[in-house]
Amino acid sequence: MQITRNYVDNAIQLLEIGDIDQFLVNCVAENVQWIITGSSVLAGVYTSRIEFINTAISRLKSSLDGGIQWRVNNVIIDGSFAVLEMTSKAVSKKGEPYNNQYVWILEFDGKMFHKVRVYFDDVLVDKIIK
Repeated sequence: MQITRNYVDNAIQLLEIGDIDQFLVNCVAENVQWIITGSSVLAGVYTSRIEFINTAISRLKSSLDGGIQWRVNNVIIDGSFAVLEMTSKAVSKKGEPYNNQYVWILEFDGKMFHKVRVYFDDVLVDKIIK
């Protein structure tokens, strides 16, 4: 099913104000397939929103001093897909910057995003999460 620009803009707004929790609840299906590519400690296939939150998000949050502030630099919408090119700013609990670059490919099922593929600097993630 085709995704609307309005739906994507509302999702982006939640990310840009740093509200990942509301983004996940409002925009991501409970049975999402969330794939983090690469070889970082977070890499893998998560088969539900709760698994993703309890495994990847909780590990990242516990390593940061505060939240992540995303900035969406480019958006491509094609049919049921949205591609977000983003940067982020955060600080680790060790006081080191966690400023990453991302590409998220999100697939829409008519109600929510049900498939997500994430590409980012996994060396930086491993540096922050020990």
